[in-house]
Amino acid sequence: MALGTGVATVAAVAAAPELLEPDHLVVVDPVSWWVTGAALVLQAVALCFARPSPRSVLLVTAALALLVGVFTPTGIANITDAAVLIAVLRAALLVPARELRVLLPVAALCVAVGQAGDIVGSSSVPLPTVIGAAILQAIAIVGLPSVGVLAVTARRDAQRARTGESEAIRRERDALVQAAVAQERTGMARELHDIAAHHVSSIALMSAAIERQIDTDPALAKQQVRQVREQSRVLLDDLRRLVGLLRRDADAPDAIETLETIPALVDTARATGREVDLRVSGGGGDIGPLAQLVAYRMVQEALANAGRHAPDAACTVALDGSASDRFVAIVRNAPPASPAAPSREGFGLLGMRERAALVGGTLDAGADPDGGWTVRLTLPSEAPEPSELPERSEPSEPSELPGLPGPPADSRKDPA
Repeated sequence: MALGTGVATVAAVAAAPELLEPDHLVVVDPVSWWVTGAALVLQAVALCFARPSPRSVLLVTAALALLVGVFTPTGIANITDAAVLIAVLRAALLVPARELRVLLPVAALCVAVGQAGDIVGSSSVPLPTVIGAAILQAIAIVGLPSVGVLAVTARRDAQRARTGESEAIRRERDALVQAAVAQERTGMARELHDIAAHHVSSIALMSAAIERQIDTDPALAKQQVRQVREQSRVLLDDLRRLVGLLRRDADAPDAIETLETIPALVDTARATGREVDLRVSGGGGDIGPLAQLVAYRMVQEALANAGRHAPDAACTVALDGSASDRFVAIVRNAPPASPAAPSREGFGLLGMRERAALVGGTLDAGADPDGGWTVRLTLPSEAPEPSELPERSEPSEPSELPGLPGPPADSRKDPA
């Protein structure tokens, strides 16, 4: 571009005397022509550095146009403005807008003054005409090109910004999807733990009882075998339902455990030969289906833990919905006859606490002063339409909660 501009402008200056002098349009001055030609060459050389130094090139080309117009007027000195036009286009593309606020007015002033000096020095034109021509030349060489380039670059920058924003939104969406997938996997692991730990523990306890009873009480052993088969069927049904929910299968059963299914859970634990007492007071409280599922899972997990840590200890399940603002579920097992074997810490208590926090509740678990263990779940009331729980009490037990001691702050190892 620099070479083309230089060749074109120098050729125009060289041909100007032959074209314009016979018609008396300009007065030939050899010195002025040579100076103008030299200035055009210098401008072409300067344009070669327009990319690395656009600011300096713009100022140099504008200053040469000013000098030629003022000191060597020929009537066509505005031909030097061609290089200024190229420099303006380069600067508008490469220089930040805050710097162009100074560079462009300076370049426009140089073009206007050079144009005015060339007109005044080569002809007799009224001053208003000179000023108008100078302003129009500055607008044509500096103003309009720079505005056009800045509009194009602004549109380009806006497009880049939109592209970057779209990319950022896409990355954020991918991150949210990954987080949701990770959360789903964690929830699936918790659900599998709750299902498998309870049923497998019950099957293991019943199998141990069958081993002792198969010779001494075959009838009872057969009953225990039927219980093992029933527990296995329930385990498979629960796993099948979980997989169906994960697949979003419309045909999968959508049954969900509630407070009304806790008595059946207690009956299943009793079928293993354990002593489990259920005490209910005040109905189900004003808690929603999700909170009821949390309560069911807590009782299920607590009974499974008690069966592993204290298989020979009596358990008490207390459900209290008498308060208007909360529902309390407590599972307590008496001290075991013999200390349980040490086991690795699992995720049962962590899963119960996470489930409780999900519905705004709290869960406390810890050892009692007498060596037993208590798990206490407190759920806030949330539903305007309560899910009623039928009153149920054992014949020889009182219906009120027995004032179980609150759990201390320590925690218990859960082998699940």
